Amino acid sequence: MSTTSFVTKGTGGRGGSGVVVPPGYAPLSSATAAALAASVLGPSFELSGPVEEIGDGNLNLVFRVPFGDRTVVVKQALPYLRVVGEGWPLTLDRARVEAEALSIASALAPGRVPEVFGYVEDQAAIVMECLSHHVVWRGALVAGVRVGGVAEQVGWYCARTLMGTSAFCMDDARRRQMVARFANPELCAISEDLVFTAPFGPAASNRIDGEVQDLAASVFDDSALRSEAARLRWEFRTCCEALLHGDLHTGSVMVAPGDARVIDPEFAFFGPMAFDVGSLLGNLALSRSAHAASGSGFVGALDEAAGEFWEGFRDEAARSWPTGEPWREQFFASLIGRSARFAGAEMVRRTFGLAHVADIDSLGQPAREKAQRAAIASARELMTGPAPTSFGELWTRAGGSAV
Repeated sequence: MSTTSFVTKGTGGRGGSGVVVPPGYAPLSSATAAALAASVLGPSFELSGPVEEIGDGNLNLVFRVPFGDRTVVVKQALPYLRVVGEGWPLTLDRARVEAEALSIASALAPGRVPEVFGYVEDQAAIVMECLSHHVVWRGALVAGVRVGGVAEQVGWYCARTLMGTSAFCMDDARRRQMVARFANPELCAISEDLVFTAPFGPAASNRIDGEVQDLAASVFDDSALRSEAARLRWEFRTCCEALLHGDLHTGSVMVAPGDARVIDPEFAFFGPMAFDVGSLLGNLALSRSAHAASGSGFVGALDEAAGEFWEGFRDEAARSWPTGEPWREQFFASLIGRSARFAGAEMVRRTFGLAHVADIDSLGQPAREKAQRAAIASARELMTGPAPTSFGELWTRAGGSAV
């Protein structure tokens, strides 16, 4: 991987919120994003067209910058949660976390993440490959378009990155150093709140449709469900199995025919493998609920995609399994059961929490309500039912059919 460093260190300052802001840091504009990209790529690259801001508005500023026959993306962290505003301060260090996580993933799972050309520390900005021929996987799924080969590749990526940073495959001293570099406490706190806490109670950050207020109330009153959410929060907080993406869903995967690229690992930290696996499966299950509610025939394609994802993960994880560890099948059975729990939590939070999914929110009524009720029914089965021991059992509970 080609890397270029353009770093300015300093003593740093502090905004009023307590977030460390380096001297000279300023939110980028189209012009300054182009200049920053040029400083990383070198003098042989000249701007060849207009710079576009393409961010989704949730966390960061993102620009597409054309240089001749190469187009790059400049992604800059802001010192607050953009979707909420300056009242929710957020560390700029997440840009470093993302740059380092992409570098590690590139080494472990070549070709499954965008190439990073440079990280500019004093601007909390990354210059990386532009995936101009790709689309967001979620968008393709919403449109009912199956992109061949990508689900298995995402499973392979998960196996390579999770097994490759686990105690199975990594030197213990190096791994302990890496755990410290990826502590990522502020973004982990956001996940603990928005995934495991707020959606299971009457929190101000929740967004609940009027048609399902009764359903939300039933979740808030469900002591077994709330207890399991709290237990999952504890597992998320204390289990340091592997370096996770930390926010893996169909919106953080770019796809083209036969080519999946995983993006946006700024939530990366050492946590339970089942969190990444369950989050991805939970989002596929939400897409299935949406298509089933609207009477779409695309549900079969989603069943196949879920199975291909798991097969891609299982096959590569089995190849990575160290000799002399005789409990491989027990490991997979346990991972399936734990992934089911995390998948259910993801389905609840994407229905009642701050961040919904377009798969369901793009539906008109009554299909939208039907999909939400189906998703919560599946989430209850996944979170509080007996732990599944096979993938087919997990997916049946998620609303699909045995694979």
